[in-house]
Amino acid sequence: MFEFFVFAFVTAITPGPNNSMLMASGIKFGRKASVPHFLGIWLGFTFLFLIGGFILSFIPDIIFNYLQYFGYAVITYIAYKVATTKTSSTNEAGLQKPLTFIQGCLFQWVNPKGLVMAISGLTAFNITSTQGALIYFSVLPFCVGIWLILGEAMQGWLQKNSTVERIVYIILGLSMVASLLLA
Repeated sequence: MFEFFVFAFVTAITPGPNNSMLMASGIKFGRKASVPHFLGIWLGFTFLFLIGGFILSFIPDIIFNYLQYFGYAVITYIAYKVATTKTSSTNEAGLQKPLTFIQGCLFQWVNPKGLVMAISGLTAFNITSTQGALIYFSVLPFCVGIWLILGEAMQGWLQKNSTVERIVYIILGLSMVASLLLA
């Protein structure tokens, strides 16, 4: 079970769509406004692992492939929105508000990295979906929370330097697209 804990920690803390979006939200809106998004990731992924990981392992490959391509399209669109977010020095449209709790939960079902984490975690380790979900439930707040806190910590500094803020948003968008290569 320790091996799975290490797997869960590493997969949860490394860059991916959830972490990139949450960091961008922390930069743009701060921690308090991003808490529903954070909770949606935490509880949504735990639920995905508990229920979805079991169900997804029985989905025929052809349907899973279509679901995967849909997830790629959604993440690419969100990566574009993050990368083109207007800097704090402009008042134009970009990210208008952070994701809600429900949006954060539902995003887990089209997140290729999350789906791969759930399926590979269940098939590669000798654990039940309940054990895996409890481990993810315990590590996700720290792993995902780090990205939110880091985003908020950078908020004041980036708002004073719009060029660096633009670069950070582009890097976050690119890291979301790059995470698709792992899926």
